[in-house]
Amino acid sequence: MVDGAARQDDRVNERERRRVEQLRADERAVPAAAEWVRGAADGDLAALSLPHVAAGCGQLLDVLAEGLEGLPEPVRVHTVRVSRELTGDPMDRPTVRRTRRR
Repeated sequence: MVDGAARQDDRVNERERRRVEQLRADERAVPAAAEWVRGAADGDLAALSLPHVAAGCGQLLDVLAEGLEGLPEPVRVHTVRVSRELTGDPMDRPTVRRTRRR
């Protein structure tokens, strides 16, 4: 029989595993956005049409990606949200409902 302490440990381990998985997904989103921004220099986005501006924005995202885990929570959340929006990833859109319907 599993006691209460073992179940508590399982819940803590599950939460920690989810947190680590989310952090890894966040860490992939920001460098992907940096690459997208650098590639947008040839596109028709006004601000990023200048190669040096696109390169600078890409470098900024690279710096944020390197220290993502140590960023203050609001900065990290915003950085990841913007990165996902840039790359078209619907994962972090607050207007999209993601609950399972029965």
